[in-house]
Amino acid sequence: MNHTNTIISSIPVSLPGHFLPQANWADCYEIVAKEKNLKSPAAVAKMFSSQPPWWIKALNGVRNKIVGLIGIKSGEISVDQQQAGAFPIVSQSEQTTVMGFDDWHLNFRVVVETMEKASGTRVRLSTFVQRRNWFGYLYIFLITPFHKLIVRRLLKNLS
Repeated sequence: MNHTNTIISSIPVSLPGHFLPQANWADCYEIVAKEKNLKSPAAVAKMFSSQPPWWIKALNGVRNKIVGLIGIKSGEISVDQQQAGAFPIVSQSEQTTVMGFDDWHLNFRVVVETMEKASGTRVRLSTFVQRRNWFGYLYIFLITPFHKLIVRRLLKNLS
């Protein structure tokens, strides 16, 4: 897959968000995929079904080992009708897929929305987080740089 000319835009997010009204942290990125009439379930499958790069697998492995020691839910990477990546699918329609779960330190939702454009399909990936305590704040602070890299890589899978 050639990702050299991929344009991924950061989109401002207003809180509270519809998908997680208690969210106190959010980000959003979008890409225009060349494929026309791309529906959200197909976009999610394309983003998560390609083999993740070694560095994403390594980060996920390290994360799962560390968080398992302190009681945070770990996530194995797979794709099926109930899960995308390491995230359970909460709801899904042609235009919107909502993934995520609630944990003791934070609740989160990852939302993939699609919209037809003349040049292809706009795919927007938003993350909404409710940091529930000091550890949730620390976790988001530490994970955000990696989160941004992974989100951009997922969106590049659509180019």
